[in-house]
Amino acid sequence: QDTLEITGTFKQCKSNLVREGFDPNLVQDPLFFRHDQRKSYVPLDSQIYRSILDLQLNL
Repeated sequence: QDTLEITGTFKQCKSNLVREGFDPNLVQDPLFFRHDQRKSYVPLDSQIYRSILDLQLNL
């Protein structure tokens, strides 16, 4: 998507952003996660996403 969805009063529609959250299976754009052990940003994949949800990794 090249443009932002806006309302009739030119406000950004946030409902899709809220629904997608940071789930890499729903978000079309690349997502990255700051990995403390590696001290760098790594692509957020399904495995890292699941680890965050399971509280094995901290944001």
